[in-house]
Amino acid sequence: MTSPLDLPWDTPPAAEELIEAAMEWHFNPRTGSPFWLEQAKKLDFDPRRDVRTEADLRRLPNIVDLLRDVNVRDLIPRGYGDDHGQPVIAESGGTSGAPKRVMWMPETLERATAWHAAGLAKHGPIRRGDWLCMGPTDPHMAGYLIRATAAHFGAMCFLLDLDPRWVKRCIERGALEEVALYTEHVVDQAEWILRSQDISVLYSTPPLLEALARRDGLVELINERVDIIGWGGTKMDTADRNRFRKELFPQVKMVGGYASTMMVGGIVERPGTVPDEPAVFDPPSPVTMFSVIDPETGENVPYGERGQILQHHISRGLLLPNNLERDSAIRLPHPDGRAGDSVSEVEPVVEFSGKRVVEGIY
Repeated sequence: MTSPLDLPWDTPPAAEELIEAAMEWHFNPRTGSPFWLEQAKKLDFDPRRDVRTEADLRRLPNIVDLLRDVNVRDLIPRGYGDDHGQPVIAESGGTSGAPKRVMWMPETLERATAWHAAGLAKHGPIRRGDWLCMGPTDPHMAGYLIRATAAHFGAMCFLLDLDPRWVKRCIERGALEEVALYTEHVVDQAEWILRSQDISVLYSTPPLLEALARRDGLVELINERVDIIGWGGTKMDTADRNRFRKELFPQVKMVGGYASTMMVGGIVERPGTVPDEPAVFDPPSPVTMFSVIDPETGENVPYGERGQILQHHISRGLLLPNNLERDSAIRLPHPDGRAGDSVSEVEPVVEFSGKRVVEGIY
């Protein structure tokens, strides 16, 4: 019998079915990870018996800060045995202190890639050609996910040498000249590839797109050769999105993305929005569920209002409940009546975990 944990993200079970299966898997001594089995000892309830609904998930602890120091092998569920393939060790950007680490099991990467590719395909056919990702690679997930998605479409993916943590450090100490020099270094790498290779899909961040647009001849080159620009990593408001679409890259399809390491995957914007509408992001509920909340009360804000994003990820490879993201957004209902919320107008909060949030170039 197929477990709810084995279903593809685009044809998922009901939230209650997935949660019940996940609690049995992650908290059973035979199948759960050493990390979660240790956490269970500190609870005054039994998740296998008492956690059945999305609301019940709020009873579980937010453990993401513990992921800064945990031995990553303790995150692998015992149910995989020793023949689980090569997991990916993914690190966060370190915005709020030491980086947090999670393990993406091979099946997690495969399903996150299939979900990402399906979302991109909803925006129309993709010309055969290769891809360029102007984003961080190891130990971040952006390069892994974009490269795997490119392979899904039969494309090769060019990656850059980019360290977003160093840029954030430069910004924090006011070394803006160093930031400008580093940005030019990244643009240099992209230009070498754009001028010599057949790039049909370009993934970038809004700050790096701005930097590309300042380089002589690159706007014309991108409009001539590139079919799709996938943007994400930092915020883009509707005014900037319209400017990129109408003024800078009118010949290129702009497709937004929302992702983070703790979110486990990337969400492609909902297709069909008109130019003056903000991008909308529908997570793969119930595998990843958003709640847009008032961080002071923990309660959902009304639809159409701004709150902070709380997310749960529930899969065989990983359990991350109650993770308060560093982003705020407008709360929208998820389509098709799925559990949780969709979001739009995503932007970082001013302060997170007691530290000022610095976006940088990624």
